[in-house]
Amino acid sequence: MSSALHEQPYLESWRWMSRQIRCAMDPDEPRLIEHYLAEGRYLACCTATSPWTIAETSFRLLLDTATDIALPWHWRSLCLDQAWRPLREMERLSLCKCRLNRWQRYTWQLATCELLPSIPLIELVQGFTDDQDTY
Repeated sequence: MSSALHEQPYLESWRWMSRQIRCAMDPDEPRLIEHYLAEGRYLACCTATSPWTIAETSFRLLLDTATDIALPWHWRSLCLDQAWRPLREMERLSLCKCRLNRWQRYTWQLATCELLPSIPLIELVQGFTDDQDTY
């Protein structure tokens, strides 16, 4: 069996979990983040997928989710709390100057990340209704 055929189901599962995290589809299930990171570790060690790409993608997903004010605060906080894990892996994989520079930029982004309050759901609903009334 080719490597791509072996890796495809795991890659698809990992991508589906990333969409669930990014869209906060199940914000009361914190184990989803651990499962996503574990699936990424499997892809990195047991398939042809680049470990750096897995770590960088995971970090960006968690940081982008954490800073999305349309998502629930507790989910965003949890994503921010877990963003160090792929960042630590990126540090381990920073074997060239280019990667080290990227890791340093990401470290700075995480260190200076400030979470703004989430938009309350009622404001989102009211804002949509108000827009509808103007047409």
